[in-house]
Amino acid sequence: MVGVLLHHFWCKVVATIFGVVSHQNFLQCTEKEKFEYDWRKQRCYTTIYQDIERKFLPLIRHTTDGKEAWNILKSNFEPTSKARLVVLIDEFFELKFDPEEETIGIFCKRVDEKKTQAKEAGFEIPELLIALQLIRRLPAEYDHFVQTLYRLKDEEFNHREVEK
Repeated sequence: MVGVLLHHFWCKVVATIFGVVSHQNFLQCTEKEKFEYDWRKQRCYTTIYQDIERKFLPLIRHTTDGKEAWNILKSNFEPTSKARLVVLIDEFFELKFDPEEETIGIFCKRVDEKKTQAKEAGFEIPELLIALQLIRRLPAEYDHFVQTLYRLKDEEFNHREVEK
């Protein structure tokens, strides 16, 4: 579980630091832009190298390129197996709204993040299940709201309507 959380965290860190530049754009860059791009690549590698657990350093020791180091780590740790998919689906259905800790908007965002993670792992959660997950574990004070949503026509009952 920790590895999965770290994978998603590092995906965001690397994307932020490294940036994405196409080959065509790189050829048209000024020297300053090329320097800044190289600097980001070095910073990316440095960040990965300094923050990786020491036992994984041998995986990236042979490179000094941030993108290559990231791809090596990604190929070793990216969760794409069926077991990972089972965990994601379980986590999706275990999500519960806690009015003491979060707003309904934050809960909707957590459900959306799990939906996205499942999609990235190769499974599209059906729209109906997403909408039902948003309302199935709401506290009793939301019962009137839930009953109103149950009366919606099938084509109107989706997570976007529930989030409204």
